[in-house]
Amino acid sequence: MGPLDVTRTFEEGLDEFANRIGHSVSVDAPDGRLIAYSVQDGHADPARVASILSRRVTPEIQDWQLRHGIAEASGPVRVPANVELGMVGRVCIPMRSGDHCLGYLWVLEGERVLTPAALDRAVEAVSELSHLLEAQQDLAGLGTYDVNTLVRLLLDGSAMAASARDRLASAMPSLLGARLTVCVAVPTNADRGALSTLPAAVFRRLDASIPSALTSSPAHVGSFVATTHVAVLLCHRPDQPLPTGAVDLLVRTLNRCARPASRTFTVGISNPGPFDVDSVRGLYGQARSAADLAALDPALPRILPWSKVGPYRLLLQMASPEPDPVLQRLDECGASAEMLTRTLEVYLDLGCDAPRTADSLQVHRTTLYYRLARIAKILDVDLAEGLVRLHLHVALKNRRLAARTPRAAGPPNPDVRPTERKPGYPRTGVA
Repeated sequence: MGPLDVTRTFEEGLDEFANRIGHSVSVDAPDGRLIAYSVQDGHADPARVASILSRRVTPEIQDWQLRHGIAEASGPVRVPANVELGMVGRVCIPMRSGDHCLGYLWVLEGERVLTPAALDRAVEAVSELSHLLEAQQDLAGLGTYDVNTLVRLLLDGSAMAASARDRLASAMPSLLGARLTVCVAVPTNADRGALSTLPAAVFRRLDASIPSALTSSPAHVGSFVATTHVAVLLCHRPDQPLPTGAVDLLVRTLNRCARPASRTFTVGISNPGPFDVDSVRGLYGQARSAADLAALDPALPRILPWSKVGPYRLLLQMASPEPDPVLQRLDECGASAEMLTRTLEVYLDLGCDAPRTADSLQVHRTTLYYRLARIAKILDVDLAEGLVRLHLHVALKNRRLAARTPRAAGPPNPDVRPTERKPGYPRTGVA
């Protein structure tokens, strides 16, 4: 078997290789996404046909393959047939570049097992194919990016997200079977109620400190700092919750870097999800939304999991939040408008508990009752009615949410794609 023509594309080289050995050949990315397959399909089994149609290997087949040690292998690995999964016996030859796994090349054997000599020649050919695949991936601009930059490319949903995901998987094979969680921290003022951006000095301190500080956490995958937020990608075992120590470490680092500036941070935490582009992108949106909402609404905790954002999940699904006219009369009350609106929101936030509301506002209970009566008269509503309370409460929260829209922060789910403002400060790597 002579050398492959390296002037060809990777797909052409793969077809040439398949024709030479007379077997069906395919290449999967480390996470199971189908990269390419040969025209030679005389021995394609049901599992391979299904992966070609869906453009990826099913989780059950991927688990069977990983069980035989392909993620750690440096040479050929024989994976036995599995009738239940529709698989004939096959040989896996990892395609590596240094310590990075570019993908897995599969030769379907069936009853025609490769001889030792043929297998040696196949390994030589795969070395050439690896060069072709690496050259093709480098055209995407991922040749020298570090892990933190790859994390940013993955979370931002750029055109290079899939390639970044593959590089991360090759550097950290354990990600393929893990659950991932995204944490996002956003700056706000001490009283909250408004979103902010990082002052240049704080930005530089965070940019220098966050990656190194978080490497001490075994859950840390990578992180990056933008002028509007800090994003951290964490991983943990599927049967275990997110380690709280990683979030605590993030908060301590944020507080240390923010001093002496009068900035505080809120942190949003996504649900856990699998390691694929659409899922991780959705987790990023959940974390950004939760962090922004915690910054805008003092009624929410400073560290807010996506599962605890409550009715905001419904409001976020609206295409464009608009102010509800139910609050218009209150807005027209001149100098007292802000005070009355704040009183109404705190009262509703605390379940219409008058003593707790008076304590929170630091006013006498008689003063609170006077304000509530004035609000009811201005709005011409009965605050004892449940639907009235619900309507006013939703209108108030919708108003807070509207303050978030100009930042174009992340989406609440993977079906919505945001347009993020690019950071304004110079930095290395991706802007």
